[in-house]
Amino acid sequence: MKNSFEYLTEFAEPNDFHRWEEVDLEVHSFTDLGMKVAINGEFSGLVYADQIYDQYREGQKLKGYITAIREDGRIDVSLQPDKGRHVLSTLDRILAHLKKAGGQSPLGDKSSPEAIRKEFQVSKKVYKQAIGGLYKQGKIKITDQGIELVRH
Repeated sequence: MKNSFEYLTEFAEPNDFHRWEEVDLEVHSFTDLGMKVAINGEFSGLVYADQIYDQYREGQKLKGYITAIREDGRIDVSLQPDKGRHVLSTLDRILAHLKKAGGQSPLGDKSSPEAIRKEFQVSKKVYKQAIGGLYKQGKIKITDQGIELVRH
């Protein structure tokens, strides 16, 4: 019996998708480059390894976002929405994390990328942008020990 992924179209036309379009994904396999996925059950795409912040398994269904259709027609995919939306959703997760932790977290701007990725499934860059936004809004303070909710 043939694998359903064998029937996927490997190459897309520039008009098939627009950048940051949300799509349905199914994990196909893992390579040195990253994770091969089926896009909307029709196309094959790739999530690069440096964009994968969690453990996934073959056959798992996810939401994803088209980042590019390359000149050769191959499709690049992200598991996170564009940066602006991604930072905003991370703000909410950080606030929820702080409330659950009693208002303090050891995860600050000097924390390791691995610790941030493990807790929030985002890059250190996105995390720093998010805590910077919360700091500017006066919702947190950044200390040598991490971050704290500001009590009003």
